[in-house]
Amino acid sequence: MVPEGELSPAQLRHVFGVNLRSLSAGARSISVLCRELGINRTQYNRYLNGEAFPRPDVLYRICTYFDVDARILLEPLDRIQSVQRTGAIGEISHLLSDLDMLDIPPQTLPEGAYLHYRVSYFVPTDISCTLLGFYRDDHGVMRLRGYMPYASSDRIGLPRAAAARRFRGVVFRQLKGFSFILSMERTPLMVLGGFEPSYLGQENFYFGRSVSTQDVLSSTPILLQRLTPSLAAMIAVRDKIGIHPRASYSPLIRSYFDKHHPV
Repeated sequence: MVPEGELSPAQLRHVFGVNLRSLSAGARSISVLCRELGINRTQYNRYLNGEAFPRPDVLYRICTYFDVDARILLEPLDRIQSVQRTGAIGEISHLLSDLDMLDIPPQTLPEGAYLHYRVSYFVPTDISCTLLGFYRDDHGVMRLRGYMPYASSDRIGLPRAAAARRFRGVVFRQLKGFSFILSMERTPLMVLGGFEPSYLGQENFYFGRSVSTQDVLSSTPILLQRLTPSLAAMIAVRDKIGIHPRASYSPLIRSYFDKHHPV
């Protein structure tokens, strides 16, 4: 008999399954996710369906990959994330929200998904493309987040777990357009840069330059492309993420980097 107020093993498995389904929803596919986690697909389906608990080592892998803690076994995910948002990051955002320079008008930078293009750190003749998300936090501060592509993390020896590849940043208003500062959580790397709107009259493209703490001697051209807010648009750009030769990009993107960073 389960004491009053406590959850039975079946109820706990159900909570974990619901949380895991929510966390897995953003994956490219469950098969790819299982390969990256090193978990058998059949066993992962049992977790998703609330039929089993993972072993401690497997739970550690899952928590590290999704950057959550073991409370996903016990509490609904939205409750855990709500507590996380009210921690140190929430306090910093609350302090920053008093600064006028953080008041980003919606028309200057609409929230949503963007593709960020820059010259590759590893292959200067190639272009690195990263998916970014711009959003307002609970205090109205515009922030950005994204994940280093596998092609880059593999080169510097980072694990493929999402938490290891994640970066976050804050956006500031400037005289024309906006600037930003972002940092990696697992590497001593920070990037500062700025964008101006409407590259060549294209309202969904922003152009600018950035400098990183890896190379402070010179800035590099950067380009930002706002995506249509739809699942179809996200799927269509999936293969663009990573490091690719310039010739594989559109003429507009190619010409921008050929002009500002010729090879």
